[in-house]
Amino acid sequence: MAAQTLSEVADTHWSATQRSVDSKVVDNYFKRVSTLDKMRKSALQVTDTGGRGIQVTARLSGGFADSFDSYDELNKAPINPVQSAFYSKRYYYSPIILSDTESWENTGAQKRFDELKELGEVAMETILAAINADFYTAQAGKNMLGFPDIIADAAGATIGGINSSTTTKWENQRQTSAKTFLTQTTTNIFDGLTQWNLLLDDCHKNKGRPKLLFTTYSIVGAYRIALSSQGYARTTVEDAGGGVGGSRNPDFYDLEVIPEVDCTALHCYMVDPDAFKFHVMRNVNFRKTPFVSLQSNGQLAQLAYMVAGVQSTTRARRANGVHTAITGV
Repeated sequence: MAAQTLSEVADTHWSATQRSVDSKVVDNYFKRVSTLDKMRKSALQVTDTGGRGIQVTARLSGGFADSFDSYDELNKAPINPVQSAFYSKRYYYSPIILSDTESWENTGAQKRFDELKELGEVAMETILAAINADFYTAQAGKNMLGFPDIIADAAGATIGGINSSTTTKWENQRQTSAKTFLTQTTTNIFDGLTQWNLLLDDCHKNKGRPKLLFTTYSIVGAYRIALSSQGYARTTVEDAGGGVGGSRNPDFYDLEVIPEVDCTALHCYMVDPDAFKFHVMRNVNFRKTPFVSLQSNGQLAQLAYMVAGVQSTTRARRANGVHTAITGV
């Protein structure tokens, strides 16, 4: 098809008529940061006032008890049940920069939206997205610890300086059997629910009380199908209405089920809020630094940074669990 050009009449009309401009900027780029939102709005977040790092003290062994009578010689060997785990603070940034000429032009009647405010919001969304993704990435460089570190796929990790190969009570729970969520090994009993039950019991046996289940949209989709199928009906004739009722992502017993785009394929993480913490520094709490001029660089522009000081920590790895091989839909 040949390229079309405007006629003189159309050009005149275009020049004579002002556009109707919607001043709201609509985000079509960033995704939801479900994991970070849950961390920041729940008991998992801890706010620190400062300090070079974070120390967590954990009891990782017990004592000795036995029966005795009369003049039996009793055990008097000393015990050393407590160890400390140490975590480094991690810092993230995203720049906000605007030239003076662009700032001058973004004023008056011609201003359609606040460009500087928009750049600040993009910096915030960018830093949130980076940290959210790092929850599902093994620690590298100066990044924070993620679920793959603290709730690891394989045994033997050293977290906080404590080696779980030699200190076995510092090991997290895991299930690794490859299962398809919607397969029914027993009639009306879905393999995915069976595997979640096994992992949940593993955590409970080790004094854990997981309250959050982070997983993929594929697995959550299979979970919804299972709950809507024979043997897992969620409605009655009286309340059926237009279809399946209740929450879009129903709780699994007392665990909130949270789908996450960044979650590693096939994985499900059960998190105990008492055992897993997300530390945020109070004075670097997703805030903007003051704008400074770049005139010393020979540039007429203003620069600031969105910054966050964070770290993931655990005080009881064994209270958390991961399933590494569930296929969803």
